[in-house]
Amino acid sequence: MSNTGVLAKISGKMYKQFGKQVLSTQMRFATLEAMFEIDHEVQRQLDPRKRADIRDFIIESIEKNDHFYFSAFIFSSRKGVQQVDGGFELESGSKMYVLDGQHRMSALSSAISHLKSKKEIAEESNNYEEAKVVQGYIESLINYPIAMQVYLDLSQQEERQLFTDYNTERIDAHKGLVMQYDQRDAYIELTRQVANRLKNGMDIEFEQSRLTAQNSAITSLTTMRKCLIALFEGIITVKSGSPYDRNCKPSEVTGIATQFFQSWTSLFPRKMANRKQYVAGLTGIQIALASTVYALTKEDSITHLEAIDMLKLINKQCTWQHDDPLFAHMYDPSSKRIKSHSTTTAINKTVLEFLLVINEERGLME
Repeated sequence: MSNTGVLAKISGKMYKQFGKQVLSTQMRFATLEAMFEIDHEVQRQLDPRKRADIRDFIIESIEKNDHFYFSAFIFSSRKGVQQVDGGFELESGSKMYVLDGQHRMSALSSAISHLKSKKEIAEESNNYEEAKVVQGYIESLINYPIAMQVYLDLSQQEERQLFTDYNTERIDAHKGLVMQYDQRDAYIELTRQVANRLKNGMDIEFEQSRLTAQNSAITSLTTMRKCLIALFEGIITVKSGSPYDRNCKPSEVTGIATQFFQSWTSLFPRKMANRKQYVAGLTGIQIALASTVYALTKEDSITHLEAIDMLKLINKQCTWQHDDPLFAHMYDPSSKRIKSHSTTTAINKTVLEFLLVINEERGLME
């Protein structure tokens, strides 16, 4: 957006980075929105799905009264910002070009737009109390403080190079850290909640996403999240979007999740975390168990808790050792261990084996 006819005052501190002048500052979103621009010669095309994900996170956070934080947005002023007595000024007619933060900027605008529509619907329904609450959300986003780094003297070619560097050199956070701190994924939050309930009685890896043979933990937060998605939605591939808890009420989810993991203590051998001897600590086996519970609730129209209780029937025919016939589809005779247990094909086959045992044992009981 143009800043024509406006001379903006900006406070902040200037420093040098890689020989270039950079202004470190903070600005309310509404002020910044009126003076930034996107140069498509520098920026990539906006990804609507990514914008929607960030927008949903923003709205969910603000409706829960949770604080959310963004790293500094990166801009280039193309010499439009000048240092003056008492601070800095954006010259009349100048713009600031976003180099890193395009999707976050667009998501904030989209969130405000969505909330304005929600407010209108509330007003038209004479629900003025809700309209007042939503207006508060809107004002919070309008005044949301944006931390910024503004490069003052980059050429357009240098902008393109910086944009490329930001998007090729950036390293995603370690999965273990994401599982500990991410606030945008409901399944991650459920995983942390359940893990904290169980940590005194179950050895859970909170930091590492992959467990080695030497690790004493039975599972990790990353694997627990995958289990929960399989448990409630029957999905064993990548899951995106909001949770959709099938075959149970939202209020039952935490209790069911806790009971599923607690059931392992009676289901698996005492030394279940010994991955050299038993398969109980392997990701594919744990996801298959969760998927088995989901399949039972769907096929037999029983509750999750009833299905979890049925898992103990597997013990009638399974030793949980690598060479057990139930795992013949994954067993490697040369290493005397199962392999590729986390592939979709292997998990589906393992679920089928578990279901065959459960149904056979149920038949014997009747």
